[in-house]
Order: sequence, then C-alpha cells, then structure tokens
Amino acid sequence: MSEDERYRTSTQYRLWSYTPESLLALRSTTNRIAADRVREAVRRVREARALSSADTSEAENGRSASVIPQGEVDCLTVDEELKLVAWYCRQTLSLGDHLKVPTDVKATAIQYIKRFYITNSVMTYHPTDILRTALFFATKTENHYFRLTKFADAIGGTKAEDVLASEFLLTQGLRFTFDVRHPFRALEGAVMELQALSRGDLPAVPGGEDVTGARPQNMERKVRDAHGKAREYLKTSALLTDAYFHFTPSQIMMAALMIADKELTQWYIKCKFPATAGTLQEKILITVEKCALMLKEVDTSLESSATEKKELGALSKKLKKCRNPEKIDLVGLLRAKREGEGGADEKVVKKRKLEREQSAKEGEDLFGPEIKK
Repeated sequence: MSEDERYRTSTQYRLWSYTPESLLALRSTTNRIAADRVREAVRRVREARALSSADTSEAENGRSASVIPQGEVDCLTVDEELKLVAWYCRQTLSLGDHLKVPTDVKATAIQYIKRFYITNSVMTYHPTDILRTALFFATKTENHYFRLTKFADAIGGTKAEDVLASEFLLTQGLRFTFDVRHPFRALEGAVMELQALSRGDLPAVPGGEDVTGARPQNMERKVRDAHGKAREYLKTSALLTDAYFHFTPSQIMMAALMIADKELTQWYIKCKFPATAGTLQEKILITVEKCALMLKEVDTSLESSATEKKELGALSKKLKKCRNPEKIDLVGLLRAKREGEGGADEKVVKKRKLEREQSAKEGEDLFGPEIKK
C-alpha cells in the first residue's frame, strides 16, 4: 500500500477534507443556525425574566441583565467568526509556548479548534473555553503527559473543572476522531533526501532519466536555509489557514518548501516526477503552487498589527452582545447535569436496595414467600 493510499484511509481524509465551496457552505449553515438559536435563547430568557417572581433579589436580576443584550441581537457573520477563530488559534500557539509543549501538540490543538468550529459557532461556545480543552486533549493525543491539575495551574486563573467542562462537547464536535496528520515529518524526510541528492549519494531520478534543468548551485546551503524557512511556515501559516482541509500533508510540506526556495522545490519535484510521468508533474506543480498561495495569506509572525487589534477588539465586544445566554456557564451546566444524573442514580440504588431487602426477608421464611391468592 502506497503512502497516498494509506492517507486515504485516514479519518482526516474521509471526514475532514473539503472543497472550498463545501467548507464555506457548512460554515454558513452553522452560522445561520447559531444566530437563530441565539435570538431564540435571548427571547426565552427575556420572557423568563419578565415573568420572574417579585421576590427575586436585585443582585440576581443584575446578573441576568448583564448577559442579555438590549434590543435586536446583532449576530456575527461567517467572516467575523473566522477572524475570531483565527485570533484564538494564535492565542493557542502563545499558550502552548507558555506551557512549553512540543510543536505537534500545538498544531494538533489548533486543528481540533478549527474542526470544532466548522459545525459549532463562537456565539454558542466561546473559544476561550474550547482552546484550553483542545490543548489538553492534544497533550494526550501526542503522548505528551501533562497532569490535569498542573495544566490548569500553569495556565493561571483556571480550575480543572474549567478544562473538563467542554470535554464532551469537543469530543462530539470532533466526531470522536483525534488523529491529525501533520506535514512536519514529511518535511524532515524531504530535507534528508535533498541533502543526500546534494552530496550525490542518491541518483537524481530512479532509472537514470535526465532531469529538466540544471542542479541548483550551492545546493547544501540552499537545502539548509529552505528547511528553516519551510518549518516556520508549517508551524504558523499552515495551521492558521484552511490548508489542512484542502490539501494533503505532503502537498502542504511541498508548498512550504516552494515558498522557502522555489528553484530548489521545482527541481525536487521534477526529480520525483520526471517528464515521462506525463501530466502528473504539471498537476502536482499547480496544486503545490495553489497551496503556497494560501500559506502566503498569513504572516508567520504571531503579532497582530494595530489595525487587526482594533478590528478584533470591536469583534470581541460584538461577540459579548450576541452570545447564547444559555451556554455561557459551561461549568454550571455540567454540574447541573451531573447532579440531575446523580439524583436519578439515587432512586435506582434505593429501589434495588428495597428489592434486595425484600428478597432476603422472603428467603428467611422456611417455606418461602406467601402464596398470593
């Protein structure tokens, strides 16, 4: 089985690969449904507040009013949601740096967040609640052990229950799939092969075919420089765009190399897919260049410009006024659910206890229980 065939069996390909059109359609549907639910939830809360008993304390009324916007609810658009998700993905990278977790952990956490918000809205579940859980999940997926209490303490101002409050929500949003295929290992393999080619340890093309174009000058240095630049794009731009939804890990890796050194990458692709391969070489070059254009859309720097900060500040204020009031306190919702399930469990336990006592009582009778007439 080839590497391509193995990738096509993965959940990343089967469940999380989209065309740009289908991905936009999904996000638009999610945004529309979430906006309708926010307006409906606000209406219900307003009605409940209007019908509340007269002995409700002023403090409770104040807390209730603080989360309910006045007048018509102005919900976020799809583009506005995407900008907020992208910003919180940057925050996840910064938090990962603060916690000193490996690149794979940060990359996996960001993909969890981006996957979650395809079918969920920031108006329903705030990204600050989701990103902590996503990062903690990623430490498990990538085998980087982090005790829950230590993880919460390291973040600061966070309790263990805050991290676990959205645990099941995130699992559902990910469709119970946690595997993420990254392009990092592909880059290391390509660089090792390029280094061997630069030293002449490997033939340029298997079978001795000629490669169109001369070997790049100072190839060893070019490979070394391209390696560092490409890795920076994979650690930032590839994660903050939709590249993972539209391209395979190897295509993303080649695109990052293409940005780092176009001459070297084109020569490498021609080595791997010579002219005798027909139109395959041309198709691959077109796909890689298309992916490279997407990666260039996002700067590798994690710092936002003054204009971006101003826009994000306005969007954050808008989000506060259009959040679903019934989904704000995830910790409280989880606690209420557990208490409800606990109450039901107590009834079952009591019933079984009575049945056991009755059975024991009947067993003590030498001739068994009384025959009912």
